Amino acid sequence: MSKDKYNEIFNVVKKVVNEWDPIGVLPYAPDDEYEFEIAKIVALLNKVDTVEALSDGIGMIFTKALDWNFTKEECLPIAKQIWRVVKR
Repeated sequence: MSKDKYNEIFNVVKKVVNEWDPIGVLPYAPDDEYEFEIAKIVALLNKVDTVEALSDGIGMIFTKALDWNFTKEECLPIAKQIWRVVKR
């Protein structure tokens, strides 16, 4: 993946995740609060072939990073938003 394509996808994922704000820290936290997790989601997009697998991966990424339980079902709307833009 080219650097431009990576940045494009990163920005899409960042917008969706920041709007979701899974632990409710924005706008008090810095704009880059979730960038570590966003980078992992961008990498995951190259490995999954269904929106359900993406949802499961997003749940695991945030559960591990934030020590909070995020279910696949809870992450499915976020995964669908990302999938619609990135995998079209």
